[in-house]
Amino acid sequence: MVLANIEYQGFRNLKDASVEFNHSMNLVIGANAAGKTNFLEAIFFSAFASSFRAHEDRNLIRFNDNYIRVKASTSEKTGSVFYNGDKQLTLDGLVKQRLSDYVGWLLVTILSLEDIWLVRSAPSNRRAFLDWLVAKLTPMYLHDLSEYRKILRQRNRALQMVRENGDENLLDVYDEQLINLANKIYMERSKTMPELSATVNRVADELGLKLLAVDYISTCPSMTLTGEALRKNRHCEILWGETTIGPHRDDIAFTLNGKALKYFASEGEERSAVIALKLAEAEMLYARTHQQPVLLLDEVAAELDENRKRIFLNLISELIRRDQGQVFYASTRIPDFLEPSHYQTINVRDGEIEVS
Repeated sequence: MVLANIEYQGFRNLKDASVEFNHSMNLVIGANAAGKTNFLEAIFFSAFASSFRAHEDRNLIRFNDNYIRVKASTSEKTGSVFYNGDKQLTLDGLVKQRLSDYVGWLLVTILSLEDIWLVRSAPSNRRAFLDWLVAKLTPMYLHDLSEYRKILRQRNRALQMVRENGDENLLDVYDEQLINLANKIYMERSKTMPELSATVNRVADELGLKLLAVDYISTCPSMTLTGEALRKNRHCEILWGETTIGPHRDDIAFTLNGKALKYFASEGEERSAVIALKLAEAEMLYARTHQQPVLLLDEVAAELDENRKRIFLNLISELIRRDQGQVFYASTRIPDFLEPSHYQTINVRDGEIEVS
């Protein structure tokens, strides 16, 4: 899968532009805060109509502008996202009403320095990674996830109302809907996790991490939500006013040699584990679609030790040498491992793009 070009207006600090890409390696070079990450973010936004770092789309609109528009093309498809408070998705000229009908036209994997928070931070970030991975593999998953969240909000409001009026009848209706959607989500997650765990373990081994394991930690036995489990927890949930079990409360655990990564690993091991996770995602996407996803690398090797940096860059240079996939590598300088004939340079200065 090769991204041929991108056009954007009103996006972050980037000055409106249209940019053509090299089919293999594109170096995005600029000083800190010049707009390199924003440029990668625009590519990501064209693929998924969302950001990999901003929770609210309005924060993507350039100061004093009223909208953003990002349009990108491969040799086969063109996707466009317009946002001015409402979002419009267009694929090959046809408006798509649902995100699940849009996601999948362009496969992208992002690696950045901020990814270390996948290990260190709250379970919600790890669930978000897994949800996006499953959605890339099975776009309809996004529809089920959206419906689940809608029912979850309604059920939580019903739980809060029970505290006021004592009437639990509405909960039985929401329980049935929640169980149906939760188990659809569990089915897709359970199909994905074994492959993810095995692939991460193998890639981590190449990066010098032995016995890295990724395990799913579920609030529901056997990753199945049942009416019995909800009834058992109902009294506590009424007191709390929220649903305490289900896919929205689950987590992913990283262990190295049987020990929790975030408590016992060095920072270098944490960063290597996250790189292994993201490269495993890329491999899984290729295995499922037979197309290499576009790799966005945002200073990802900057804080690795020299040995792991060498191994990682060798993996990337091998992809380029074999012409296996397209890479966007953002850095403050051109890396030493590339030959001049193998890349295009995209210089970024104060949000302005110059291609050489």
